[in-house]
Amino acid sequence: MDKDIQSETISNWARKDNIEQALMVGMHGITEFKHDEKVYYLGEFKENVIRLLSQQQVAEVVIYPEIIHALKDKRATKMIINGSISIRFIEKYEKLARKMHKPYIVRSEPEFKGSTGLMVISDEAIETQIITVEDRSVRLKRLGMPSALINAVGKKVCKKCLQQILEVDPAEESNYNELTLLDRIGGEHCPAHQGMK
Repeated sequence: MDKDIQSETISNWARKDNIEQALMVGMHGITEFKHDEKVYYLGEFKENVIRLLSQQQVAEVVIYPEIIHALKDKRATKMIINGSISIRFIEKYEKLARKMHKPYIVRSEPEFKGSTGLMVISDEAIETQIITVEDRSVRLKRLGMPSALINAVGKKVCKKCLQQILEVDPAEESNYNELTLLDRIGGEHCPAHQGMK
């Protein structure tokens, strides 16, 4: 249906003579195709999106492994981050983009709508069926990880819990640290065990 509307718009424009086209541009500006789509996708076309996180996902403590994989994709040319998200949440993704030698842009436009928080973009249209990323906690619960381990993200956990996490999803390794002997002597305990009591 969108393609029909777009085709009709192009046909109508082509039927106008040069003077009428110049008057229309002068009065209304240049016609922007798929404007509503670009408002939702931070100024980009949907067909150029490799992966997308919601604002809520960007605001989590973790870095989603799907974004790391998308940045490794040979078609990925840049990362775009919604500038309405607090800098404390987007810094980890800016650091990731620099580490992976990918340019990133933080865009803040009052006209942006929707929940898009971050996207990995290609300069060319691609055939990606699913661009959204499943929420981390939903994915890990589906894979059988106990809630106590899911909620211990960003913290130090015991060796046994870390092994359990890696068995469920090896990509989660960067989101946890292992408790050391020094940590235990200092009185730290595995938060996952406290949550399972």
